[in-house]
Amino acid sequence: MINFPKIHCPIPSAVNPYAEIVNNHTLSWIKKFGLVPHEDNFDLVRKSKFGWLLARAYPNAPLEELKIVSDWNTWLFIRDDQCDESGLGKDPILLSHVHADYIEILNGRSPKQNSSPLAHALYDIRNRLMSKVTPAWWGRFIYSAIEYFDSTEWEAQNRAFGIVPDTKTYILMRPYTGGLYTDIELIDITENIDLPLHIRKNDVLQRLALKANNVVCWSNDIISFAKESRHHDVHNLVATLLSSQHSLQKAINLATEMTNSEIREFLELEKKLPSFSPEIDAQLQKFVGVLRSWMRGNLDWAYESERYVIESTDCVMAL
Repeated sequence: MINFPKIHCPIPSAVNPYAEIVNNHTLSWIKKFGLVPHEDNFDLVRKSKFGWLLARAYPNAPLEELKIVSDWNTWLFIRDDQCDESGLGKDPILLSHVHADYIEILNGRSPKQNSSPLAHALYDIRNRLMSKVTPAWWGRFIYSAIEYFDSTEWEAQNRAFGIVPDTKTYILMRPYTGGLYTDIELIDITENIDLPLHIRKNDVLQRLALKANNVVCWSNDIISFAKESRHHDVHNLVATLLSSQHSLQKAINLATEMTNSEIREFLELEKKLPSFSPEIDAQLQKFVGVLRSWMRGNLDWAYESERYVIESTDCVMAL
């Protein structure tokens, strides 16, 4: 029997009071744009409870802002699933053309009549965001989205050529393949904050954002390992550790300890965040609070959602 050790996250759980409203909104939004046309697949999306993930990650977000982040993250999940199902995730050239279209849409070009449902849905998200943001923020968001698209093309190239990334390279790329930097940018919208550049680039804050990103992505890797291994996807922390001659149990243990270590280091590092001014410090507390909520909320959601159901009786998982 393979044992999945405890991921220890001593951060209190929180959930936005609009959780169910937003989850239902996003399901209706999916239907509106025809993102998941087959009823069986839609049932799987419904059981995934994507809206609840974002309600846990942004527990203080206002309703309309929470709807936007829920729709955006659901768009990312559906895009990822469709890449896997269509084979697009193994065709880096075709994928780069699709991404070029998405980037043009984010920059303001309306989708063509025959564009994909994902393109039309992205344009809807773009328009709803534009009414709430500054040009500077929008530039940062597009940059993060481009890095996400580029990183998934890297994954597609690996699949096309049968490349298994080494653990060091995988760790370098994982914060981008998860798309979480776009969500970190969205903290400004959900918390109504606007940190100056020299604050955003503060070394402690940058390291906190990276550690939170790692915790979310690595814990997803551990939780989704059984699902991804059935699809022979090597883009998983456990899989890269396995390729380094570790046994499966040792790879899982090591991935879990790496995740727990990032959580411990985050909690110690946040104590070292400098003080700037009462106004800036209040904004920083909101920003770091959402990073904390992402780490805890992602774990809570993973075990209440049915996206990562462990089918094998040989696997035992624990929070």
